[in-house]
Amino acid sequence: MTWEQLENALSESSADGCTIRDWQLQRTEACKLSLGIKDTEAGNIHAPLAMAESCNVRYLLIWSDGRLSRGLLERQQDARAEFEQSRAASYDDPDAAHVLGAATFPDVELFDEATARTAGGEVDAIASRLDRSRERLASIDAKTWSGSFSAAQSNSRLRTSAGLDVESAGTSCGWYLSLDGEIGDGFGARRPESEAEFEQRLERLLETRAHFQRDATSKGSGDQAVLLHPRVVESYVLSTLFQNLDGAAVAHDEGAFTRDQFGSDEAALRDDIDCGIDPLQPFLSGSYRFTGFGLPSAACQYVESGRLVQPILDIKYARRLERKPTPVPFGHDTVHFGPRQRLPYDGALQQTDVIVHSVLGVHTQDRVSGDFSLSAPLSLAVSNGQVEGRVRGTISGNLWSLLRDESTQFVEFPGETTAGLRVHCRFDASVGT
Repeated sequence: MTWEQLENALSESSADGCTIRDWQLQRTEACKLSLGIKDTEAGNIHAPLAMAESCNVRYLLIWSDGRLSRGLLERQQDARAEFEQSRAASYDDPDAAHVLGAATFPDVELFDEATARTAGGEVDAIASRLDRSRERLASIDAKTWSGSFSAAQSNSRLRTSAGLDVESAGTSCGWYLSLDGEIGDGFGARRPESEAEFEQRLERLLETRAHFQRDATSKGSGDQAVLLHPRVVESYVLSTLFQNLDGAAVAHDEGAFTRDQFGSDEAALRDDIDCGIDPLQPFLSGSYRFTGFGLPSAACQYVESGRLVQPILDIKYARRLERKPTPVPFGHDTVHFGPRQRLPYDGALQQTDVIVHSVLGVHTQDRVSGDFSLSAPLSLAVSNGQVEGRVRGTISGNLWSLLRDESTQFVEFPGETTAGLRVHCRFDASVGT
């Protein structure tokens, strides 16, 4: 599946009397090494040491009659046959029937040599951290734990019939450990964190586990000061915000924000809240040189001082809303959300009743109204700034009200790029906790 073969297939393909007028192809080659741990055993049949290689091409074809075809071409497939067969599923979408032309792309540090060597089969770095994890978990007599370690490298080239031609080489690595089947933590980026940072994250995980091994006195029910862990902010708050900022939701009037709010003086959130991305930062998982539709990477602001600046737009919805396409979020570590000043974690504990570490039911919530009722089985009761132990319950309220409330505080969590949120909402403890 060389570029010469792809170009020949593009020029030779025809179906229903139509030929290919314009196109976009993104060819990606990747290799990945991964090691799993299942119930304290590494590399067994349920979690093997594995190496995988892949090569594929994502394509967008615009036929001579204006219809579109999209798909994924795998290594062993015949490109011409795939392109011609894709005609059967083609569709009309005039706003999406466009590809970008040549542009200048930024240099972004995405490739780490040591990670590439690990992805290629050198397992010493993974073995060292696995050994250290085993040692620490043995010291606390952790009977059940699972996890994974991985490293990957990839090379991607995106080309269009309009003259765009850009390449990117990158690496990624990460690890995750789950204790007692429910309490977990990990790290992911384009290169490993330092040994000191690895040790600190591991120690924080063990400290969190110790808190959850104690049951606290029930916090009861009612309005309480609830501190949402950054993972909850990412999985619920940011995902809800991004869904409503998405160009499709705005264009179809299916979100919480209307198109007239963007660029207006109307405050949608509290006036000190910003939201945007900076995918130019070196070695972060959310950094990139170009988007999947060929837009150069750049810092981008979606919300500024509580006001909506612009939706998240690909080519189709940029044309539909008569705006320019924007860079898109790719990883939480390149997202900035909230005011620049954050409340220190220890200070936040002095004003907190419950810390919520995870929630269930995110995908069942009403993302437009912002009303939520989420199960919070992994929560910790706090009294006088000290963690007492585990409580189970449900949190409920309205997200948009919380993001306009003057009492809501953004909290700096050790080792996390996303802020936690200290909010006043209802926490109902489960019976028996």
